[in-house]
Amino acid sequence: MAKRLLGIDYGRKRIGLAIADDTVRVATPHSTILGRNDITRDARAIADVGAKEQIAEFVVGLPFTADGEESDQTAHIRGFVDELARLSGKPVHVQDEHLTSVAAEEVLRQAAVTRRKKKALTDRIAAQKILQAWLDRPA
Repeated sequence: MAKRLLGIDYGRKRIGLAIADDTVRVATPHSTILGRNDITRDARAIADVGAKEQIAEFVVGLPFTADGEESDQTAHIRGFVDELARLSGKPVHVQDEHLTSVAAEEVLRQAAVTRRKKKALTDRIAAQKILQAWLDRPA
């Protein structure tokens, strides 16, 4: 049976989500939810989406600086990853999200998406790119 995966572009204001399964291996944008700037509440909201969507594993984008170093945001997201694993009881993987938001914005620019719609779409497309990168990694 296919295992469903949820990709996550975690932000304090907005959280982008994407879904894939491990047989088709193509990530698709799912939704954007409002972040609460609270790791536990955000992790609970994502765990609830995971339960509803029958998610077996989560993949969270992890940001690094241009020099490949960890930042304050990286530490914050690591805390979210730990909390999501605790609350969901499911495996949570991390994937370098280097430039995924920039790539998502470029996709939307090329598609001539209005500025108003860009905010909602950017995060879920970034989540799609994070999840697709994880799916495409060498085994």
